[in-house]
Amino acid sequence: MNFMYLAHNYLTNFEDKVWPVLLQYGTRVFMSLLLFLIGRLLIKNAIGLMHSKMRLESIDPDVQPFLASLVRAALNIMLVLSCASILGIETSSFIAALGAAGLAIGLALQGSLSNFAGGVLILVFKPFRVGELITVHGYTGYVESIQIFNTVISTTSHRTIILPNGSLSTSPVVNISRKGIIRLDMQFQVAMSNDIDATRKAIRAVIEECSFVQKDKNNDILVGKLTDSAIVWEVKLWVNATDLDKTQYFMNEHIKKQFDSVGIQFPDPIITVKSIG
Repeated sequence: MNFMYLAHNYLTNFEDKVWPVLLQYGTRVFMSLLLFLIGRLLIKNAIGLMHSKMRLESIDPDVQPFLASLVRAALNIMLVLSCASILGIETSSFIAALGAAGLAIGLALQGSLSNFAGGVLILVFKPFRVGELITVHGYTGYVESIQIFNTVISTTSHRTIILPNGSLSTSPVVNISRKGIIRLDMQFQVAMSNDIDATRKAIRAVIEECSFVQKDKNNDILVGKLTDSAIVWEVKLWVNATDLDKTQYFMNEHIKKQFDSVGIQFPDPIITVKSIG
């Protein structure tokens, strides 16, 4: 009898007190979750439309990923605040608490803030643009994108390097492709016994054969210095920045073949013998 009474009393309390609360908050949780899922889908579509619009408006490609990242972050923050409001969380107090925590977070994330500021400086002063070939921190590659905190470059060997904007904005950057055509400096050594005019003619023949070299420019073939056993030739070629590696590989291979075909000798290796005792 007591069991039946307790069960009836429990069900009555559940229907009168617990069930309305579960229904109220369950509805809020469901609506908040639904809004979050729909909002994420809308944000994804909005960012896609934004990218298309920026391309149609010919907005600087350097700025496009940066702006898209900022808008995405702002929309996600607004979505979270909206979901919190549906759940019954007081957004004003939430924002105040977030602002109070902002100082501590800012101090903890000084590196990220400097990277953000570095990204802004890069976009304003443009030491490099998307698609340009640069050398920085010992890495050489093409700039793929300039993001809020990082810059992504792809090396000539197709490796992806992610570099923080903070250090990029304060470090020396060699922009290889900014001017389009650059000079490639190479050195070749031949034995002292070789005729200078014949050697110059052989090198000139290889240059004429190389399709990457700009023939309308002054490509110099100079005797750089004379050593005890060798003549050091300095060859200065004008090439497109994108053809830099291909030109170097071509010249190294065909100089060797050309020298062999006309009988030009490379210097003998010097062996140093030290006596002990």
